[in-house]
Amino acid sequence: MNDKKLVAKIIPATKLPRDVTQVFSYVTPSKFEKKIKTGSLVEVFFRNKKIVGVVYDLKKEVLKKTGYKLNPIENLLDDSVSLSKEQIKLAEYISEYYYTPLSLVIKTIVPTITKNKARKKIELRACPCSRQACLSATGNKILLIHNLQADRHYLYSDILRQAQDDNGKSQALILFPEYFDVYNFAGFYKDKFGEDKVAILTSELTKNQYFNEWQKIKNGSAEIIIGTRQAIFASFKNLKLIITDDEHSSSYKQWDMNPRYHGIKIAEKLAKIWKAKIILSSPAPSVGSYYGVKDKCHCEGVATTEAIPQLNSSRVVTGLLRHSTTLSLRSIPRNDNFKIIDINAERQKKNYSVLSEDLQDSLLENIYRRKQAIIFIPRLGNNTITQCRDCHWIAQCKNCETTLVSYGNYLYCQKCQEKIELIKKCPKCQGQNVSSFGYGSEKIEGEIKKLFENKNIKIVRLDSDIIKNKSKQLKIYKDFINKKIDILIGTQMVLKNWNLENLALTAVLFPEIIFNQPEFNSREKSFQFLMSVANKANENHQVIIQTHKPDNELFKSVMVSLSNHKFYTDEIENRKAILKNGIGYPPFSQLIKLIYKDFNSQNCQNEAERMFRVLDSKIKNDQKLKNKFEIIKPFPASNYKEFNKYRWHIIIKSVCEDIELRNSLLNLVKKNWIIDVDPDSVL
Repeated sequence: MNDKKLVAKIIPATKLPRDVTQVFSYVTPSKFEKKIKTGSLVEVFFRNKKIVGVVYDLKKEVLKKTGYKLNPIENLLDDSVSLSKEQIKLAEYISEYYYTPLSLVIKTIVPTITKNKARKKIELRACPCSRQACLSATGNKILLIHNLQADRHYLYSDILRQAQDDNGKSQALILFPEYFDVYNFAGFYKDKFGEDKVAILTSELTKNQYFNEWQKIKNGSAEIIIGTRQAIFASFKNLKLIITDDEHSSSYKQWDMNPRYHGIKIAEKLAKIWKAKIILSSPAPSVGSYYGVKDKCHCEGVATTEAIPQLNSSRVVTGLLRHSTTLSLRSIPRNDNFKIIDINAERQKKNYSVLSEDLQDSLLENIYRRKQAIIFIPRLGNNTITQCRDCHWIAQCKNCETTLVSYGNYLYCQKCQEKIELIKKCPKCQGQNVSSFGYGSEKIEGEIKKLFENKNIKIVRLDSDIIKNKSKQLKIYKDFINKKIDILIGTQMVLKNWNLENLALTAVLFPEIIFNQPEFNSREKSFQFLMSVANKANENHQVIIQTHKPDNELFKSVMVSLSNHKFYTDEIENRKAILKNGIGYPPFSQLIKLIYKDFNSQNCQNEAERMFRVLDSKIKNDQKLKNKFEIIKPFPASNYKEFNKYRWHIIIKSVCEDIELRNSLLNLVKKNWIIDVDPDSVL
């Protein structure tokens, strides 16, 4: 009779294809038997290379006589670096939901293990903050709508204190969308709660810094964990509260590598695993979060602006954490420091500059007062708009009224795939002055330099064309914070939660570039963008928006109120209405984006069309899949050519709640395709 051996099922922390087994068996040497457990990190030989793996299961087995024998575990790492059962449960969820190899998820979760203490201290900035907010709550989920950029942190700190156990052993996680926010606000929490009780996790840390912070969380000495989306993978000891700041931000979505997870979605799952409360905080929450809370909430109270400071009392904060309080802000008119400038009227005044007279005057006054300014130029990928320079007509799809984008010698609708030849004559005024263009930061930089010619003014442009690495980007941020830059011009990189007393002007040029995107959620993104910008306006900070479309309904929504529930109810009804003609859009369905890349444009298109036929045929002919999935014809991506590769997309809409059934459809997608579940953008 053969002796039983302790066999360990190991998940290698490496990148494996999704169509191969993810768990492998190894024999546990007798010297490790008393110490090894589920979650232990071990070193094993895998494909002739020593790598780290995680013990998924342990079982005594009689080794059968086969043509091969199991390799032994080479080394058992210290228990201080093991993964918890909660982390493994989270990894399984991510792997299944995002259709990602479990081995890759484990590789993402396991930290780089170092033996050295961090030599360099984590650099943070001091943060002055004050107060205001409103909220709505249901179940373990709380929706917090705030209207001031920095002031919410006092409320967070009160909530954190109320959420702590009497013995002080509970942990809370605060998620920020970007490292910049951590750098800007984490110092506030260290000052409030003590440096030793706060841990920070971001991708910007050195390996030693990251591992040192990770261990503080695992051994329980860190009670408050602050970080970007990867902080959800920390080895928590007793997690009781999660706060997600600016939960609407697209930065929570990992879009450029697998696993393509969304930090908010995983934070909600993490809260369920730990039976913790989660607060989704934003000046303009995502439609999905708003619907998920308001749809289940049957009570609503109102707090006027005068009553808002009561939120910081122990009674109200305790009520919030017990979910007994639902509050919302009344409508608040915008002040005079929020202006919308009609650029068409500027042309009538013979001002042909990209800068309106109001903006020029404000910039000059700003410099006279030695204040700083930010000029934001929206740009989404390589998209351009086609417009008549004479009458300002913009080319739109005749079928779905979305803005057409230039693609080769054609104008293309990325929503319904309508394609027409380039327009040379304006159909509105019959003029010949029609062209495709975007508003570049370089051109605007030149105009501002002319305005301040021969003056000692520091003007810096910050966009992806000139900043190729993060170190240069961070240097510009620090120079701006330290008042070494007077005017900062750029694309998305310049719109941050600056929280600077010396920043007195934010200008947005032509936001219709954002409004006119052919996305199902373009109105939502536009509203969130406008709310975030408009909330900056106060007696010490002016906001100017220049536009060709001053009558856009989104401007009216933002001008009226800081908490516009009507926008959300209208948007939800619009997405419901689509259900009459087929499967609707989130939150009433799930989107899955399939991405194919190839160096040859024709091969790329051919493969996209082939894959569409395969999936479309499967959905139509399989009764289990029929009526649960809808597939949209393939189309070229907005960034049609990137790094010398052409890109085509296929979009799948799903109302299938059975993840296993959904994944049976995705099994048909070849491994050289990228699968992005819940994409932030379909373009």
